[in-house]
Amino acid sequence: TSSLAVVWPVDVRRALWTLSVLLLGSGLLLLGCTGGERTPEPPDIRYGEDLCEYCTMIISEPRFAAAYAHEVAPGRYASLAFGDIGDMLAHAAERSEDDIVAWYVHDYLSEEWIDATQANYVVSQSIPSPMGHGIAALDKLEEARALADEVQGEILDWSTLRRQSSSSHAHTL
Repeated sequence: TSSLAVVWPVDVRRALWTLSVLLLGSGLLLLGCTGGERTPEPPDIRYGEDLCEYCTMIISEPRFAAAYAHEVAPGRYASLAFGDIGDMLAHAAERSEDDIVAWYVHDYLSEEWIDATQANYVVSQSIPSPMGHGIAALDKLEEARALADEVQGEILDWSTLRRQSSSSHAHTL
């Protein structure tokens, strides 16, 4: 009887096994290097360490932090962090190539991430935001009204804030 099975020498089998492992490892490495998260999420900011994407100053005050997520490859997202809501808006206005899929701001009182498109904004020069834009975001309209009364500010929704910010990006230190 003749056998159809090919018997490979030991060193050839070892070489094929090593090649298979290297190819599998390379494939996994490439998959991990495509960059970005699989879902848009706000960044984990290390306050006092991370830099604002717009002005490169250290992000130090959580109540003014902002971020947006943009698509870097199909189904892959990166989030950019900012120390001031005004800096996020200015950066986005200058980077029209960013396919922004989510906007985030910290609630001024709770310092929790909230959807920027649903937040209530109080704008006043009496709000000491890090770069002087004077913008605070609040999740609840009642809290925005109370802060606006306190600082003689104006309450804006997301679309109005974006429209107004597009006319002036400069820092007012």
